[in-house]
Amino acid sequence: MKSEAFKLYLEQNRKIRARERFKAGQVAFPRQLAFIEDPARLKALFCTRRAAKSYTAGIYLVQEALAYPNSNGLFVGLTRLSAHGIVWKDILKDLDLKFKIGIKFNETLLTATFPNGSVIYVAGADTDESEMNKLLGKKYRLCVLDEASMYSINLHQLIYGILKPATADQRGTICMMGTSSNLTRGLFYDITTRKEPGWSLHKWTAFDNPHVAKQWAEELDDIDKNRPNFKLTALYRQWYLNEWVVDEEAKVYKFDSGRNVIPCLPTTIEPYRFVMGIDLAHSPDSTSFVIGAYHHHDPALYIVHARKYLKMDITDAALEVKRLESLYRTDVKVVDGANKMAVAEMNNRHGTGLIASDKTGKVDFIRLLNDEFIQGKMMLVGDLPDLVDEYQSLVWITDNGRVVEPRKEHPGIHNDCADAALYMWRYCYSYLVSLPVRPKDMSLQVNWEPEHILKLQEVARKEANPDEFDLMFDKDLFDLDHDDNIGL
Repeated sequence: MKSEAFKLYLEQNRKIRARERFKAGQVAFPRQLAFIEDPARLKALFCTRRAAKSYTAGIYLVQEALAYPNSNGLFVGLTRLSAHGIVWKDILKDLDLKFKIGIKFNETLLTATFPNGSVIYVAGADTDESEMNKLLGKKYRLCVLDEASMYSINLHQLIYGILKPATADQRGTICMMGTSSNLTRGLFYDITTRKEPGWSLHKWTAFDNPHVAKQWAEELDDIDKNRPNFKLTALYRQWYLNEWVVDEEAKVYKFDSGRNVIPCLPTTIEPYRFVMGIDLAHSPDSTSFVIGAYHHHDPALYIVHARKYLKMDITDAALEVKRLESLYRTDVKVVDGANKMAVAEMNNRHGTGLIASDKTGKVDFIRLLNDEFIQGKMMLVGDLPDLVDEYQSLVWITDNGRVVEPRKEHPGIHNDCADAALYMWRYCYSYLVSLPVRPKDMSLQVNWEPEHILKLQEVARKEANPDEFDLMFDKDLFDLDHDDNIGL
């Protein structure tokens, strides 16, 4: 019977052999290996589809688990189900089978436990804040966030507030991986466009992946020959060229800065009427104030003010309402009515005179507003960056390039100013415009000649029929459809 010491010796040898069998250099192509061996603690991978970014994550997690006994690794996907579908069977189990590592997979907890005591956890974080908070409390050697361009949660909070402290003890690494998308805002976008400092950025395409390079070339050739128009779409530029572009079909608002922005409010004899829209929030959303101007002889609505503020309380918001009221003398002040207590407080205690907005049918009203944008009847005056930024970035939730019905705005992009503008627009009456009738210039031949010809024709007719009974006193005398009162 083998002694306990001998069993321990055999177990240690087995662990060492498993680690020696698996070396990242044996399974990773050069770009993958360069990313894995990069000593930076904050790393980002930005690549096209089929470039093996998720497999890179699997190789990296397995290598760290084998190299550091009793360590923890973490793979985070949008949801627990999507993370399982990405990394579980086709990556972690595949690597375990190829290299005979001896990983034990718990299908319920989604944990992969190694013979040396290391564990890889698989989780989702984009469902709600509670899912993100479940990642608290553990120490991680390596954390990988996949599909980093698609999250709706606050990635700054997840990365810097939760994961970075969890890697501090072991001087661990955080990796963000993803492909471009419609979400041209947020932490991953800032990292890949070099706006966020402190991250080591790696880029490659499917052509750098030797396992699919030939198939990728054939796919692009097929698109060239059989679907050339697809190359003009945002989806092609995102998936195949890895460019940050927003699909026009996915944009919530059809705002165009070249068409819907003017430098100053047009001058008019008629006075403008002003309406205020307000969207109340505290943090991370903002309290927003939008002022619109219109008058009854212009079909356009002009937005002359749009600002948003973080962490305003009720008193702050009421004071801003009164300040704007003193500047613009608004006819109506309409506010997001979701927080009825806040609206009642502002009205009863601060005398703001707010009207709660009607939020039903939001998507339908956005469609109507988009018609105004397209026709140039919704204009922004001057520099309004808070509102322009939202109009240019807000997108509907999509699935594989298609807008999901019923339509919902992507929760990862702020819409505070845009909502305030929508509330305000619904209470304006620029669509009831009656353009003033200008008197004709009778000195112009084109104006006086038609009437002169009619008079000449009437004179000629009378001369030709001198005995004709003249009914000019009432042309409608015998018109039975005309509503005359005839006294007999």
